[in-house]
Amino acid sequence: MKVGFSQRPAEPHEHSDFHGTTGGETSVTENDALDFVRTSIGSVWALELLVLLRREPVRSWPLDLMIHESRSSVVAVSHAIQMLENAGLVVQTAPREYLYRPTTPTLDAIGDLVQKIYSNKPSTVISAIFDLPDDQLRTFAKAFKFKE
Repeated sequence: MKVGFSQRPAEPHEHSDFHGTTGGETSVTENDALDFVRTSIGSVWALELLVLLRREPVRSWPLDLMIHESRSSVVAVSHAIQMLENAGLVVQTAPREYLYRPTTPTLDAIGDLVQKIYSNKPSTVISAIFDLPDDQLRTFAKAFKFKE
């Protein structure tokens, strides 16, 4: 099954085209995980917060603690949390508190694999965040061409 995504932030529950579950098991490849990072994570801050929240998945994390732990700003962490919420990976449990709670077993498997890849090959995951598919890069470059 081919995984197709756009380069915009995801809407909640939008990633139903990832490999589904079969007999209670979820099959997610490294390419699936990197495609998800490329299209849904969107920033290194969001990636770092995903790893942080997965560290203690039953803990509800206050925004201020996430800011402290990530050594970031309110704006960066708030934006990253919004991206993770839109991707279906975290939920708000109270005002300014968030919990890792993927909406599907597939998203949980993706989160797990992203964390594993990031711990072993961080540059691979970070590169995925900044990669643009060739067709989108060409479209962007054409916008700057001079017309004759």
